Amino acid sequence: MEKLFALLAKLSSPRIPIRADLQAHFNTGAILAFVAYFVIGYWALLLVAIVAGAKEWYDYKHPNHTADFYDWLATTLGAIVTLGVIYVC
Repeated sequence: MEKLFALLAKLSSPRIPIRADLQAHFNTGAILAFVAYFVIGYWALLLVAIVAGAKEWYDYKHPNHTADFYDWLATTLGAIVTLGVIYVC
């Protein structure tokens, strides 16, 4: 039984470790793009990029917040992937 749990733990661990913070940003961008697509179409990508940039700018200007280019990038990539899937389907 212990060998089974060890195997399952190996299979469930990601091959490329990505910070949970970036995963959350990716998911947020995907959800925002999905919802915005039904309101403004493919302009949703621009909206997500602007909102993510504004959030990082806010983090940059306020103490106790950390602004990170990769947070913006992960959010925007979430939107790109989601809109790409919508386009293909």
